[in-house]
Amino acid sequence: MKNVKIANLFTSNKSILVEECEVCVVGAGAAGIYLAVELTRQGIDTILLEAGDLTSIDPKSAGFSAFFEDELYSGATKGRFFGLGGTTSHWGGILVPHTKYDVKRDNKCIFNTWGHIVNIVNSRGPSVLKKLGWNRKSEFTDFIGKKNHRYQKLLQILGIGLVLDLSLPFRKKNFSFLLRKLSKSNFKLRIFINSVVYDWEAISGDCEGRVQAVKVKSSNNNQLSVKANKFIISAGTIESARILLELNQSTKGMIIKDTAEIGCYLTDHISLPVAKLSKDSAVKAIKSFSPRFSHGWMRSFRFIDDCPDNNMPRSFFHFIFKNDSVGFSLAKEFLTSIQSSRWPKVSIRDLVLGVVGIIKLGIFKYVYSGLYIPKNADIYLQLDVEQCPNKENRVTLGEELDKYGRNVVNIKWKISENDIKNIKFITEKFFQKWQSFEGVELNTLKEDQNIAKPFDAYHPVGTCSMGKNKESVVDENLKVWGVENLWVVSTGVLPSAGTANPTFTMLCLAEELIGKIAINGV
Repeated sequence: MKNVKIANLFTSNKSILVEECEVCVVGAGAAGIYLAVELTRQGIDTILLEAGDLTSIDPKSAGFSAFFEDELYSGATKGRFFGLGGTTSHWGGILVPHTKYDVKRDNKCIFNTWGHIVNIVNSRGPSVLKKLGWNRKSEFTDFIGKKNHRYQKLLQILGIGLVLDLSLPFRKKNFSFLLRKLSKSNFKLRIFINSVVYDWEAISGDCEGRVQAVKVKSSNNNQLSVKANKFIISAGTIESARILLELNQSTKGMIIKDTAEIGCYLTDHISLPVAKLSKDSAVKAIKSFSPRFSHGWMRSFRFIDDCPDNNMPRSFFHFIFKNDSVGFSLAKEFLTSIQSSRWPKVSIRDLVLGVVGIIKLGIFKYVYSGLYIPKNADIYLQLDVEQCPNKENRVTLGEELDKYGRNVVNIKWKISENDIKNIKFITEKFFQKWQSFEGVELNTLKEDQNIAKPFDAYHPVGTCSMGKNKESVVDENLKVWGVENLWVVSTGVLPSAGTANPTFTMLCLAEELIGKIAINGV
């Protein structure tokens, strides 16, 4: 990152700084870094603000603990990180689009939000993949390879759609790698770390308000004021909602549309294993659907109901291959330590025992282009289903203050009885369609088995929802309703979790916004 100017507000020699730019981006996670890099490449003077340091840490260590009014929402504790790269310093790197399976027909809707989102994903997806280093056809749903095409046709007869996802190589999972790709001529990007947004300067207008500056501080109370023509909040679903709530608080509700439900409808994928494969079925599943490699990227299969009930939540199924070998654990520890910029935690004993396993992993990857799965591995069918929209699941500002003098974020979230009912209905319907496809028999897990307990998948959405109804927070262009120069790019703009991990769709929305800023100045 020698070609990027990174300033640490905490160690600044000046206690008060003032900066100006064309676009100020808040949050240096996947969306923030992607936006900042691409805007800079367009010749746009950009400042990127990150609350954490160069290395990402968990919310509690960073001083961003949350208070939970109901169930513990692990997406807010284990599913987010602060620092350059944000949550990408720990995520799985899965890229998969929302597709036609997410678009439901509803004549009552003035604006089909999911239809609009899927159109953007279809048009911008190839460009996003190319900028991340994938220069081939995506083949998420249309397969050229005869083997994949054969499975797709067989499953279609049963009423099951087949989707193939992409996982970024470990060296690219932390999005800070994009900063290293900037050339020396891209001098228009400035990054400030340990820079926590705590206040805004804004004015109201006849039609819309306007943000003039954002105020930032470090834990030692060094101050930074950034004046810009445009501001983009890309701080994640929870933190983006918190920042908008703070903006509303500081302007006494005079800026953002008063009917916008900021922070409400916090939802996620509910994930749980619903079946375990017998040993005979496991061997066939490994042969047919185990992860495989293509040009250094890993690809995995997922299954979607091809004829879903329009009144049921969206969902997808995929196989979980339990590889508990020492070699796999050792390789994973080394690779994740590189991703999160830390030293690996490995004992001499594990290092010795894991050598053979690492060799097997290498042989299968480079000779057979597949992920080595031991024949005795346990294999489960996993269900991910979106939660029912619930206004009571929300992010609000609490009364207590954190070390930055900001209101601690309150999170109310829980899995409802309707969510559990939907899990049962969707699972039973899928099992009826699957039967014993290609000899892969699904053995239903009983409800009293501990492994079948549902949990969130760290895919928070909904708190800054896109749309044209009175409750929506941002419009179809991601602009905050009521503010002429403020946008939100986070998974929080998605109205629900849909049939896919949300990051790739978020990046496609970011790419669309970049194009509008560069060409039209929006």
